[in-house]
Amino acid sequence: MIVGTEFQGDSIRIGMIQHDSYGEALRIIIDFAIDKHRHAERVVDVRTELSDLRDELNSFDHRTLQWLHDRMAVAFRMDYCLNADLFTYSTPDPHTPAQTVSFWLDFLRKELARMFSHHLELPRLILTAAAYPNPDKRGMKAEDEIYELTRRLYPEMEMNHSEGEKGTVDLYQSKPQY
Repeated sequence: MIVGTEFQGDSIRIGMIQHDSYGEALRIIIDFAIDKHRHAERVVDVRTELSDLRDELNSFDHRTLQWLHDRMAVAFRMDYCLNADLFTYSTPDPHTPAQTVSFWLDFLRKELARMFSHHLELPRLILTAAAYPNPDKRGMKAEDEIYELTRRLYPEMEMNHSEGEKGTVDLYQSKPQY
């Protein structure tokens, strides 16, 4: 995970907490994809080469899913840091790191389910990226599709380098369209 300031009001502290739970978050993403892929396989009663690779997947290059993870991590921080209720406390962040991790991982699970509800191809893309790492063209194509999907799902995170401060986003852009 790459930690940086992505929007005005972003929290490096929360980004570092997410960084420290990166492995656990990646496991949630992969387990989600495996579960949905297996379900689809049972529904259509078809096994593929990806099914075999999925069942043998013991490890993978984390960089294949880093963009997906990092975009969802920023979405969490935007929601968490810009939540008006947070500012009713006298301290900048009233939650312990363990509570923040719990909130983050709950958000991640819900966000994956939300994404999947509109993009049924997501588990296949995640598994393809993990099973066929760069320089395999299949994995690279899946990574590209994940990148484009996240750009559509999180338009408020698109950098606007022509106006404003470099590295900040316009929080008033339209919300994700499906």
